[in-house]
Amino acid sequence: MALPTITQPEFEITLPVIGKKVKFRPFLVKEEKVLLVGKEGSANDQMNAMMQTLKNVVISPANFDPEDLTTVDVEYLFMHLRGKSINNIVELKYKDKEDDQIYDFQIDINDIEPVVTKDRNFEVALADGLIMKLKDPTMKAVKACGMDLEDVSEGAELSGTKSESVFKLVAYCVDSVYDSKNVYDDFTIDEAVEFISNIDVKSFEAIQEFFESAPKLTHTLEYKNSLGNDRQIVLSGVADFF
Repeated sequence: MALPTITQPEFEITLPVIGKKVKFRPFLVKEEKVLLVGKEGSANDQMNAMMQTLKNVVISPANFDPEDLTTVDVEYLFMHLRGKSINNIVELKYKDKEDDQIYDFQIDINDIEPVVTKDRNFEVALADGLIMKLKDPTMKAVKACGMDLEDVSEGAELSGTKSESVFKLVAYCVDSVYDSKNVYDDFTIDEAVEFISNIDVKSFEAIQEFFESAPKLTHTLEYKNSLGNDRQIVLSGVADFF
């Protein structure tokens, strides 16, 4: 007689940014192996392992592709997947920079919710009466720009070695440009990059503000160190939590 098939439980959550429900099963030993191998590699290896695991475990919607999700929805889904697969409690150690002591913390995954800016503005006014409509970056855009979740969670600056990648990510987030007569929504990424290169500095600062106000998966830990000083640790992004 052949070995039986083990039935796995199913769970459902609502993704915080797009507001859609996703049904998934816990990850199994085969997926845990993928995650462990990814953990030993680069940040990009870890991201790819996470994305492959999400593809494997999501049951519905049938056409689910984690690369179509925003970065925060991916992190939120993976965090709850970890909770249902292993434990809702995450144990962390942190070395205090003031007293060099190591402190232990426990975080309940269910207590972590994305920080979402109310009345967030998705439109930026440009010269000549033009309006640029923006959208949050998807994982597909992040990967196409040669970035990873840590880059996005840390809020990569438009300077330094990754400035070109961040600039390209902005281009991926241009949904359309319109004025009182026309809507311009048929363009390539290269054309979007060229367009952004020719806007004024003040308008570009407004684009930066849009990214700074993006939903973030953060959690603050508070404690008193051995010197009697009140201390805080701000965790941001799935890499910090695990």
